[in-house]
Amino acid sequence: MKRKDLLTGEEFTPSRKNQKFANAENRIIYYNNKANQLRQSVSFVNKPLHENLKILNELLADKKEATFHKQFLAGKGLSFKVHTHYEKHDGKTVFAIYQYLIILLDNDQIKIIKK
Repeated sequence: MKRKDLLTGEEFTPSRKNQKFANAENRIIYYNNKANQLRQSVSFVNKPLHENLKILNELLADKKEATFHKQFLAGKGLSFKVHTHYEKHDGKTVFAIYQYLIILLDNDQIKIIKK
């Protein structure tokens, strides 16, 4: 019984009943392409999130919490457009970026707490 290779479309005779590719190289290329497509489709969110994480790791390297002015964080390159989830803190729902809670205070001050 002949099958078509998922990458190239060439016909081949499988040596196993679950074989989908004519050779290992085609299988690797196919799944690498698939993984790259997924990475590219979510990069508009993941890239700023990872940048935010780097900035927050740098700012709170030796601290559990700190307060910064919004303009300082913007100048560092922190994007306020993306976050990973929401969490409850002192009865209020706040933004979170991975293990960091982002609490908006008065006068454009932002308190960041590392959990």
